[in-house]
Amino acid sequence: MLFKIIQNHLYLFIYLLCISNVNAKSPFNSSFTPEHLRYLKNETKYLFKHAWNSYMEFGFPYDEVRPLTCEPYGPDYKDYMNTVRNDAMANISSTVLDNLDTLIIMEQWDDLDYVLRYLKCKQKDFFNKDSIVQVFETTIRFLGGLMSAHLILTDVKFKTTTSPKFTKIKDEYDGFLLDMAYDLGLRLIPSYRTSTNVPVPRINLANGLKNVPPVLQKDACTSGVTTPVLEFTLLSKLTGDYQFEYYSQLSFWKLWSSKSSLNLMPMTIDPASNQWKDSITGIGASIDSFYEYAAKASIIFDDKYMWSVFKASYQALLTHSAQGGDGAMIFPNVGTEDGVVFSDWIDSLGAFWSGLQVLTGQLSDAIKTHVVYLKIWDYFDSIPERWIYAHHNKKNKKKIYRAEDSIELEWYPLRPEFIESSYYLYRATKDPMYLQIGERVLNLFQDKFKAPCGFSGIQDIKTGKKQNRMETFVMGETLKYLYLLFDTNDEVFLHSPAMNSKNWVFSTEAHPLWFHKGLADENYNFGAQNLSALTNDKFKYTPAVVKNITVSSPYMFNIPDENDAIQHIGKKDPFSGRFDICELNPLKKSSKSLLQSSYYDWPYLFNSDYSFSKSLKKPSHINKSNLDGSYIELTRDFFDKFTTFNTSLTCPRTYNTQIYEIFWGDIKSCGNTEISQIIYKRPNTTESIILEDDLWVPSLQGLRIIFEELVAGSIDSRNEVITNEYISLIQSDDDEDANMYKKKDSVLRIKKINGVSLRYGSLVWTLPFVPNANDNGEVRVTSEGRVVIQGKVIENLVVWYG
Repeated sequence: MLFKIIQNHLYLFIYLLCISNVNAKSPFNSSFTPEHLRYLKNETKYLFKHAWNSYMEFGFPYDEVRPLTCEPYGPDYKDYMNTVRNDAMANISSTVLDNLDTLIIMEQWDDLDYVLRYLKCKQKDFFNKDSIVQVFETTIRFLGGLMSAHLILTDVKFKTTTSPKFTKIKDEYDGFLLDMAYDLGLRLIPSYRTSTNVPVPRINLANGLKNVPPVLQKDACTSGVTTPVLEFTLLSKLTGDYQFEYYSQLSFWKLWSSKSSLNLMPMTIDPASNQWKDSITGIGASIDSFYEYAAKASIIFDDKYMWSVFKASYQALLTHSAQGGDGAMIFPNVGTEDGVVFSDWIDSLGAFWSGLQVLTGQLSDAIKTHVVYLKIWDYFDSIPERWIYAHHNKKNKKKIYRAEDSIELEWYPLRPEFIESSYYLYRATKDPMYLQIGERVLNLFQDKFKAPCGFSGIQDIKTGKKQNRMETFVMGETLKYLYLLFDTNDEVFLHSPAMNSKNWVFSTEAHPLWFHKGLADENYNFGAQNLSALTNDKFKYTPAVVKNITVSSPYMFNIPDENDAIQHIGKKDPFSGRFDICELNPLKKSSKSLLQSSYYDWPYLFNSDYSFSKSLKKPSHINKSNLDGSYIELTRDFFDKFTTFNTSLTCPRTYNTQIYEIFWGDIKSCGNTEISQIIYKRPNTTESIILEDDLWVPSLQGLRIIFEELVAGSIDSRNEVITNEYISLIQSDDDEDANMYKKKDSVLRIKKINGVSLRYGSLVWTLPFVPNANDNGEVRVTSEGRVVIQGKVIENLVVWYG
């Protein structure tokens, strides 16, 4: 099937050279010259102005404006159960609070001046609203927005050429936004003062907890409990009131200390009973920003403990969740106790993950994760809230799947995560493919998403039905990231050298945040590491006693000594090197010209089209032609310019081997299973049959192994034809050994073991072992030290006899 896909693509490439792109949106034709990029920035700014002006004219001072009907939109006071609407709206001009820093980035000085004067005038009772809000959404959108604008106005040195209007705004600013943030923080923090130290998810801004119906407080998601730790810790450091840091850190570490033995965190907890309500985890909705803030809090506050949480979590996800081969990577939901895949879908919020991978130095993983969402965007002009990546129909293998069969949840509210990750990847690789993605998204905002009063998301991707809502993140994140993507000349202050000395990051709501000692309140001397040091007289209420809070650190293996089975080599944790330095761009760019996208030299660009062919189907209302410009990597103008220099345009042959996953021993013990990467103690050693990058696994217990079955005549995942001679080479000629597998025409190859991928030609070494009686003779060892499982020899697992 992949041959047909590749053939169709090659025919398409030839045809593209002969026709015009029917949807060319600009006179620059994917050139991405300085003039073109200025054009794209200006067009993005125009889109922002359209949305902002629509809000100010038809929505302000309410929370939002409805884009199709030009009506103001706020909380649903008649139905407190309408949490989809109420959680992020409280009659507090939400769009303003979430876009203060966006106005600065877009250099909208008159608008900034107006809303700052408005907020200062209304400051005293601004948050005294009888509205029930979700603490998580209120923290990331509004608390973060206030602190971000405060930091920009007080701690950034702008160019002398900055508008006199903005200079005047900065000179007149007296810090009142931080006062507002403190007021909001005081209204939110009672949600964390529970007997279980697990916060309830909602609070009434005017009346605290007493007016919130119990039915709204039953379930707290992991993201909701742990994410406020960043904004609350920053608020404590800026104001000198350490209760925000104390309570949020207490909750964060409580949840982390109750992770499963696989280092995985469930998604939902009951604050009252202090019990997890599920045993499922992933990287998307309900848990996404837990990982994000473990990494980002470690950057802002130079917190090694938070960094250890991210590293342990990432290793656990690579071991138990990561799926896919060389050209794609997805992270479906899995069980926290056994790592078994729970769902056959991924969600749109998970598109943020490749951006976080870039930030934490995992660039190869980021490219492979991002390309899956690129393909989804190609086919849907958006990303469904949930997309089914694998279809299983054993009764009817010839079933023809439709687009609607792959859409688990059908809406797309103009979420920012895909363009956010494209921004991160462009900054890391400078590959023009990400600019091409940005231009495609820009074109859709101009043609498809634009509405009379802002921008309308898609209520049903299957039919094209539109939403009559524009959430605050459309301007505050999606358009912001798009604008910053096109800022290749670093004209926005965030990209200027002046910001290099600040350990700034984007919050999960795209608010730039940072901290240094010069910003700390002079009376502030508390740190999260001193949680248990508080005494009762510090607060008017009694703080909870901190017990059994542990911080996990990556397990590091010692260098072997004379008592080890292998004396002439050393070993190291194969995961440790991932976080020592940031990975350089793995997509090598040609030195022949600047006009080249490395994606066209990447052999896996179209692998996802094959791997997910049943799930990548265009809805009937979307043009099905590859020539309409919707296939981002196949747009003619871009292809013409960025494959000029003899790009081979070849894809590997379709592998037709079978991939299996097995659990060897008790999977719950995998966290204690040693898997080491071989290193040399004596570099001049030349006689060893154990080579650099081989793996050392002394015990075959607690292992999650991905096997590839190599059958004679098949094409393996390395793009090689498996021959009978190769099978015979792996199998022994010993008569006793031959009885174990009866000269079968296939062998097994380990591709990954506990999340560690084997490099080409590498072996896994293990100590001699006695097959377990419970294996019923299905596990044996040949005279040559190869392991046989269920009658099939494992190509690259060898017993070390010394």
